[in-house]
Amino acid sequence: MKYLLQLFLLCYSSYSLFSQGKTDLYIDKYSSLAVSEMKESKIPASITLSQGILESGNGTSRLAVEGNNHFGIKCHGWGGEEIYADDDQENECFRKYKSAKQSFKDHSEFLIRNARYSSLFDLDITDYKGWAKGLKAAGYATSPTYAENLISIIERYQLYQYDSGVPIKNTPIFVSRTYGFPFVYGVGLCYLKEDKYFINLDVSSSFIYSQASLGSQYHLFYDLYAGFDVNGIYHGYTHDQRHNLDFGISTKLSYYHKNR
Repeated sequence: MKYLLQLFLLCYSSYSLFSQGKTDLYIDKYSSLAVSEMKESKIPASITLSQGILESGNGTSRLAVEGNNHFGIKCHGWGGEEIYADDDQENECFRKYKSAKQSFKDHSEFLIRNARYSSLFDLDITDYKGWAKGLKAAGYATSPTYAENLISIIERYQLYQYDSGVPIKNTPIFVSRTYGFPFVYGVGLCYLKEDKYFINLDVSSSFIYSQASLGSQYHLFYDLYAGFDVNGIYHGYTHDQRHNLDFGISTKLSYYHKNR
């Protein structure tokens, strides 16, 4: 049995799924744009990012997907394309942009050009709480908890770090889930390096076997990665303690799921 298990270890393959939250992906994608706008407009990047996250549902709302509108800005004084959606009233007119970058730019200009937001620019660039409360007081949104929602997002994801204007190097560590006979389920951590490769550490188990794996996967195409794992498998069915632990190498196919 020991030799059959060792042969299996050398030949078996598993499937791994690892993912990053939608808000983290939104921050990764648009943080540099928010910082760029901050340097030109003096609007805190944390405020721009938190508003985008909240108003666009992490970029998944209909306005964001079909109209590139990340900030829920309506058509008042707008001479460009339009998109309609229900908000405070049915079928309201919202601004439609050619790109998310144009939406971020117009968000800055919208706050700068409207006199009701002028007092916000007297605040310190790092005073995200003052900005959040000021936006609510000036009527940017009708939700009574709008300021609290922005502050909560900023503090949960530490968006205030972007207000320094210094590039932030995020640690790309993600949770993984692994499937592969004879293991029912596994969890682990992955370190992703610029979408080129990742290193994984997993623990998997079933009713009979438990496994710890360390491996590396390399990008193939699209969101698929392939590589090898070094495994240690514990099988407690034998009475011979010398045969309870075996080692081997296995292949692995992984999919990077970006929209969890």
